[in-house]
Amino acid sequence: MMVCMLKIENSKFDIKMFICHKKIMKKINESFICINCKQEISQASKTCRNHCPHCFVSLHVDGNIPGDRATECHGKMYPTAYEIKNGGMKILFVCEICGKKHRNKRADDDEVTELDNYIKKYKMDSN
Repeated sequence: MMVCMLKIENSKFDIKMFICHKKIMKKINESFICINCKQEISQASKTCRNHCPHCFVSLHVDGNIPGDRATECHGKMYPTAYEIKNGGMKILFVCEICGKKHRNKRADDDEVTELDNYIKKYKMDSN
């Protein structure tokens, strides 16, 4: 985190503080066994994979910075919504244990034709 201070004389504001915070993603692209459907998941071709391309379940492993593996939660994260902007899809995941929300880009091999069905299923299962 970088903190910048600027003092302005003869003003109603004596001090302004600007906080600049940039998250730096730690790129980890590894294969894994899906915690939900148990399929073996290979590395993503163009991005870092954080969810199963078949059932869309993820594991809560990162803390505040993507790729930091700093959380102790380790709950399952389920897709709850998605948005399409600028030609790309971002999926919103929510942790079943702590409630953390995280958006992630879809991977090229995600089976997005089933995403709506999974979102409905996971919402029904959580009620």
